[in-house]
Amino acid sequence: MEPLIRQATSDDRESILQLLNHVFTQQQRSTFVRGNEYWNWKYQDNPFGNSLITVAEIENRIIGVDVLLPWEFRIRNAVIKALQPCESAVQMDYRGKGIFTKMRIYGLANARKQDVDLMFNFPNQYSLPTNLSLGWQFLGKINWRVKILKPGCVVREMFSKGKAEPVDIDNKYIIDPDHIDHIAQKYISNDGFLKTHRVSGFHRWRYINHPNRSYGMVCSEKNRETTIAVFTINRNRNNYEMIIVDLVGSTDNTIPVIKMALMAGRQMNISFVAIMNNLRFKTNELWKLGFLRRKLKNMVVLPLDSGLENIVTHYSNWSLMAGMHDSI
Repeated sequence: MEPLIRQATSDDRESILQLLNHVFTQQQRSTFVRGNEYWNWKYQDNPFGNSLITVAEIENRIIGVDVLLPWEFRIRNAVIKALQPCESAVQMDYRGKGIFTKMRIYGLANARKQDVDLMFNFPNQYSLPTNLSLGWQFLGKINWRVKILKPGCVVREMFSKGKAEPVDIDNKYIIDPDHIDHIAQKYISNDGFLKTHRVSGFHRWRYINHPNRSYGMVCSEKNRETTIAVFTINRNRNNYEMIIVDLVGSTDNTIPVIKMALMAGRQMNISFVAIMNNLRFKTNELWKLGFLRRKLKNMVVLPLDSGLENIVTHYSNWSLMAGMHDSI
């Protein structure tokens, strides 16, 4: 029987959450469960707009879902509307029948109707081939910089089959979204990098209001330059990992603020600190602090505005932050 591919309605919420939790409980690295609070935060309260959600239905039963999360970037003085496929799932019995592809094609058609300029994604090894078959361009695996603080713990985690879970962060590192907004505006740049458009309310939505994860920040002020690093912490059994998800402010103050993050990490018994390589913030210089390079996660793009193709298809034009990835 051919599934009905359609746009989701509010009546589909419970069925979609059940499907996502059933599928991702087995696949995801973390333990979190998607509920109504998560739905409201991610799909409805996003300052960039509501998500485009496509479902596949057979006999009044949701057997597939494909979510496109709205995002915006700035480059020079231009704002680019984007969508990120972030949660796609097909019930086990219906896989291998092209349902995922049909949902994605339907979602792309809706995206074009809304004048979306760009699609970007960090697909896993399972969905990467489908993305490429639909015309997405592979930018490669993303470079990360990793500082190991406890080698023994990191080695043990390599052989652990446990699930990671987010950790509550000490109040001494509590996030001040108004201060981040201020610094973001103070250092607003019209350079040639694709970077998140930090609209009013973005930092509060992304980091304060997240229903399943806590974030902290450190702020470095040196030579009258200010840079903020936002981080989150995962725990896998007795192993703690710090992911720096965002850098805001001066691009000439990266090493001092990362030193502060490392100091905080040692105080919180962190095993390693990781950050996406970001050419704009010169994180390639973190080798001076003992950071190693590691390639993780795929990145693909699909420019819907052909005028962007020469920009978005070059990895070096992106100011990448882990906070752009929906699950971090």
